[in-house]
Amino acid sequence: LLAKKIKEKYPSCKIIFGGPQIPTNHNQYTLWHPCVDSVVINEGEKSLLKLLEDILDDKLIPVYEVASRIDLTDVPSPYVDSNLLTDLIKRNPEVNWAATLETNRGCPFKCTFCDWGSLTQSKIKVFNLEKVISEIEWIAKNKIDYAVIADANFGVFYERDKIIVEHIAKLKNETGYPNNLNATWYKNSADKTIELVSILGKVGLNRGMTLSVQSLNDSTLGAIERKNMELSKLEFMYKECDKQDVKYYTEFILGMPLETLDTWKKGLCTAIQAGCHYFIDAYPLEILKNSELVNQIEKYDLEVFNFKTIQPDQDSNIPESHNYVVSTNTMNKKDYIDSWLWTWLLVNFHNYGWTQILARFALRHYGMSHLDFYNKLFNECILNDQYLYSLYSTQKKVLEDFYHSNNDNIMLNDYVLVDRNTKEFHNYRNYIQDKIANWATETFTNDELLDQVIDFNNTYITNKNRKERTITEYSYNIYDYIVNNQNLNQITTVYKFSNRVDWEDDNDFYEKVYYRARFGFNLQEISN
Repeated sequence: LLAKKIKEKYPSCKIIFGGPQIPTNHNQYTLWHPCVDSVVINEGEKSLLKLLEDILDDKLIPVYEVASRIDLTDVPSPYVDSNLLTDLIKRNPEVNWAATLETNRGCPFKCTFCDWGSLTQSKIKVFNLEKVISEIEWIAKNKIDYAVIADANFGVFYERDKIIVEHIAKLKNETGYPNNLNATWYKNSADKTIELVSILGKVGLNRGMTLSVQSLNDSTLGAIERKNMELSKLEFMYKECDKQDVKYYTEFILGMPLETLDTWKKGLCTAIQAGCHYFIDAYPLEILKNSELVNQIEKYDLEVFNFKTIQPDQDSNIPESHNYVVSTNTMNKKDYIDSWLWTWLLVNFHNYGWTQILARFALRHYGMSHLDFYNKLFNECILNDQYLYSLYSTQKKVLEDFYHSNNDNIMLNDYVLVDRNTKEFHNYRNYIQDKIANWATETFTNDELLDQVIDFNNTYITNKNRKERTITEYSYNIYDYIVNNQNLNQITTVYKFSNRVDWEDDNDFYEKVYYRARFGFNLQEISN
C-alpha cells in the first residue's frame, strides 16, 4: 500500500523490494505488484551495486539475485567508508539515532518456523574484525543512542566476540554510548555466553539475555527440526545467570505443530520450575513466506488468521499484515485461547511475583510441582473469586474478540498481550494478597512458617507506595530455604528488601512494571 501511494505521487521513483518478504517464487512478483520496479533476492551488497549501475544506464531488470553466498571480507562499511551517514547525523542533532551492527552472517539452525537459516544458509561467515571495531567506534563517536547486533547467534565465536563486547564496554565507559544495545545470543554455549552478557551488563547494556526454547514438547521440537539444550543445562544457565546477576528471560511460541494445551501448560511450568523466575515471553506463531512451515500447512492442518494492524503510537495510517496460526490438528481454537490464558496466569501470578515465593515454597516444602500449584490456584482461588475471575474473564474476552474478529478489520496488535492489566493488580493489591493468603492457608498446613512465607511473598513484590527499603525479621531462614536451597532453620533472620530501580510517580511506576519486567523490577532485591 505504501509503495502504491508513493508510485502514484512520484511515478518516476524507482521502487525496489528485498529481504525475507519476497517469496522464493519471485519471478512473477513485479507482475503481481506493478508499483514495484525490481526485487533483490538473497544478500544485497553486490546486487544493489549492479542495480544502481543499471538505473544510471536505464537498464533496470525485474530481478537481481546472487546465486551463492558473497565474500564478506572486503564489504565496505556504510558508517566509516562514507561521510553520508555522518553528515546526516550532523544535520539532524535533535534526532536519537539507531544503528545496526552485523559481525557475522548466517544461522546454523534450520527451524521450520523461521526463514533465517534457509535464506542465509547454515554456514556462518564473518565480517572483518577491524571493520566491526571501527563501526563500534563510529557508533560511540556519533553518540548513537540505540544499537542492535543483527547476528542470528552473537557469541558463537567466543574469542572474537569477547574482543567485540569488551570494546563496546570500554567505549560505553569512555563516551556513554550507545545508551542501549540489543543482541540475539548464541544458545548452545552456556558459561561462555553468560560471560559475554555479563561484560555488557556491568556497563548497563544487558537488555535481558534471551534463553529461547519455543517449546519444551519433544514431539513439537522434532516437527520443527529444533534441538534445545538439555533441561539440566537450561537449569544451569538460570542458576549461573542468578549467580552473576545477569538478567534473562525465556521465549515460547504458541501454535507450533503437535503442541497441545496440556503440553503447553506443562512446558511453561517446566521452564519456571527449572529456574525461569524473571520472565517468560510468549509469541504467536506467524507464517513466514520463505519458511519450511509454509509447505506443511496441510500436514498439520494449520488454520492461519490473516489480519492487519496499526499500532497505537504509529504515525502513519498504513497497516501491517500478519498471519498467525490459531489452531492445528492437535490444538483447536478454544485450546489455543486457553493456552494464552494459562500464559496470562503464569506471567501475572508468577513472573510478576504475586504467588512466586509461595509456589516455590510449595515445591520445596511439599514437593508440589508448579503445574499442580497453578492448576489448584486457578481452580480453587481465581474461579471462586468475583474480582480475580473478572480479570481472567476480561482477558479471555479480549483474546476471543481479537482471534474471532472479521479478517477485514484493522486492529491494535497489543490486544493479544496477556500482561497488560498489571495496573489493576497493584490498584487492588491488598485485596488480591488477602485472597491468595486465604487460599494458601486452606491448601497448606496453616502454621507460623506458612504465615511468614505469605508475608515474605507480599513484601517481595515491589510496592508503588513503598520507595524506601524494608527490613523485616522472621523466625525462619525463609529466603535461604526456598531460593538458595539451604536447610530450613528456626532461627531469627533479618531480610532487607530493596527496590532495584527508583520511579518518579505512579505513571512511571506502572511503565516500569511492564517495560522492566525482564529486569526483575517487580521483585525486590533481597539481602540478609
